[in-house]
Amino acid sequence: MLQVPDRKLRLRAEVIGREALPTLAPAWEDLCARSVEDNVYYAPRYARALINNIDHDSSLRFATVWQGETLAALLPFKRSKIEMPLPGTAARAWHTDYTFSCTPLLDRTRCTDAAAALVDLLGTIHPGEWIIPLVNRQGGVCRAMTEALKKDDRPWQLSIVFERAMLDCAGDFDQHMQTHLSSKRRRDLTRNRRRLEEIGTVVHESHCAGEGLDRAIETFLDIEASGWKGKRGTALACREATRQFARDAFTGDAENSVCRADVLKLSGAPIAVSLVVFAGSTGFTVKCAYDQNYRSYSAGLLLEIEVIRSFLTERWASRLDGATNGAHVIDSLWPGRIEIADLMFSLAPRHASWRLSALTRVEHAKQSVKTAAKAFATSVGSVLT
Repeated sequence: MLQVPDRKLRLRAEVIGREALPTLAPAWEDLCARSVEDNVYYAPRYARALINNIDHDSSLRFATVWQGETLAALLPFKRSKIEMPLPGTAARAWHTDYTFSCTPLLDRTRCTDAAAALVDLLGTIHPGEWIIPLVNRQGGVCRAMTEALKKDDRPWQLSIVFERAMLDCAGDFDQHMQTHLSSKRRRDLTRNRRRLEEIGTVVHESHCAGEGLDRAIETFLDIEASGWKGKRGTALACREATRQFARDAFTGDAENSVCRADVLKLSGAPIAVSLVVFAGSTGFTVKCAYDQNYRSYSAGLLLEIEVIRSFLTERWASRLDGATNGAHVIDSLWPGRIEIADLMFSLAPRHASWRLSALTRVEHAKQSVKTAAKAFATSVGSVLT
């Protein structure tokens, strides 16, 4: 357990191992409620579901900053497997296949100082390059981190930028549909809804806790597994570990639930499910699936319209985050955008700018390979469906 006293505000920086998570949990939960930016992927419930079921890597650590007994900053991370911090290698914020934001948690009341203390701590952990993937480049956390880096004359840059859809709870549903969907799109959705209603009764349900939520999550797992993700072996239900992760992360009773499940039913049978998981006042649309037998009816989009209607009418969150890794079908339904980028910086004592440049070239080459692989997988998925 590494402890570093902060040079300014009586802040204490500490590295905590995964074995100490039960002790850390209450302070971690409290920080989530005070964080300048909501991040469900670093919320205790979601993160512990990943740790317990999927990511068993013993190298996972938590960089924390404290003021007294109050947690002011938290960043899960993994060091480079190469002990010497060589150019082109980096320590990274914790990231998994089920993580779509690595934004650190920073106390909104002491954001600037907490960010500075966190950067100092990261420099003692790994005096080389760092990558914090998938941060909101215009958000308060990114601003605080980059200001801390500037103040210490540390080189940094935002790389691999893309846009993610978001939806504010502004206006009403009818206004949203008129303003943001073309008349042709509205007619198409209305026609598809009418075609479904000719088959049977169409009903939208939502569940936020208890048996209803549990059933909806099991239904989601079954529907996702019946589609192209199931054929590729990437659906959550394809492995017991990922199925249990979903249950641990999403299910809950009225006292501890953090998930909302929206279900579209046709004559009582679910044909589409959307899962929204909450952190603070933000809902993250982490998962959705629809029965491929109703693809021509746009079952997934019809459910999304119902989610938008409910959100703008009932205001059950301050905003929705698309939680996507790039372009997505909801882009055409949600007008708001967040610019997402990887924050890269160097804490090396010498040649920091050159080292950061070398890392950037390596990461862009990796991204090109991933993009090509994703395009191939998508084309295979289209053939399978």
